[in-house]
Amino acid sequence: MTEKFLANLRSLRRGVLHSPAAQNRTASAVDGSVLIHAEAVSSATDTAWKPGDWAIYRKSKRSKVPGPRASSVKPNLKGETYNYVVQKFWMVDEVHADGTLTMRTTRGKTHRVPADDPNLTRPSWFARLRWRERFMAIENRFGKSTFAA
Repeated sequence: MTEKFLANLRSLRRGVLHSPAAQNRTASAVDGSVLIHAEAVSSATDTAWKPGDWAIYRKSKRSKVPGPRASSVKPNLKGETYNYVVQKFWMVDEVHADGTLTMRTTRGKTHRVPADDPNLTRPSWFARLRWRERFMAIENRFGKSTFAA
């Protein structure tokens, strides 16, 4: 029974339940193993972005002097400059049909980013609490969503 449960978990992790053949499955118990239906899995892992959502983008940069918010600082081969990552606090402005997002920065710039970009993440509850003033600055300056403006 444990082997079947682990096999179901592995197939879930590989995305087998999201395949078109598995879309019409329902939850069932066969030989003591439970099969989860795809609708429940897709709703649990649903990461659809909406206008007004807060996002953190990890932007890689290069300069001679990294700023105080720099993380993962590494020197280049010749030692002249450093590569590092900075967290940018953006708000979703528009969701496009091609799977890209228009993001609004604190200063009003816009960036078009793929929704599945690994550098783009939703802030955790702790990050939302810690960096609340950064996100609120965007909302106060441009409203909840500038897509309608």
